[in-house]
Amino acid sequence: MNEKEILQQLYESVLQGDSAKAVEAAQQALDAKISPLKAIEGGMTPAIQEVGDRFGKGEMFLPEMVTSADAMEAALEILEPFFEGDEGAKKGKVLIGTVKGDIHDIGKNIVIALLKVNGFEVIDIGRDIASTDFVDKAVDLGVEVIGLSGLLTTSLPMMRDIIQILDDDGVRDQHKVIIGGGPTSQEYADEIGADGYGETAYSAVQLCNQLLGIAS
Repeated sequence: MNEKEILQQLYESVLQGDSAKAVEAAQQALDAKISPLKAIEGGMTPAIQEVGDRFGKGEMFLPEMVTSADAMEAALEILEPFFEGDEGAKKGKVLIGTVKGDIHDIGKNIVIALLKVNGFEVIDIGRDIASTDFVDKAVDLGVEVIGLSGLLTTSLPMMRDIIQILDDDGVRDQHKVIIGGGPTSQEYADEIGADGYGETAYSAVQLCNQLLGIAS
């Protein structure tokens, strides 16, 4: 298959939630010397965005969205060892997770994949994570950036809490905090004192570059 066909197969396998086909397409991409970044941007990201759009319109349901996310993650496992850069060349360390009360992580996982492709060391703390756990982990690991993700409106107060805890513990100036997800906005980031807002996965990567003074 040529590059276009492989990217189309990646797209279709993620959209259909077929993990086996997604793994096969990811391996074909590597065999065809297609970069992991191109495989993600050209096949997987458009598919998962389509899944999100269909879910929002009621054309796709939660179990289908979960299987699509699983297919994407299965393909990422194949591609990840071939992301460019080595440990010594990492741009910075980013801790990212979904805040307490929210179990959505598709958007978070796309951001993680793109950050890794772009040379960042990423620690995925998971989903439904308590505010104090974010802070404790960030301090213990010495991360430069904390990424807070949430898809529910009820996620918003948790983001405010994390920044408040960082302030109360006297470590706020040691970590950049960025937020993202459906109900978030630049206005809310400004309101709670976050360092930035990523409207898309790509803008989250650009934001990390900007905050750490790295040319993107």
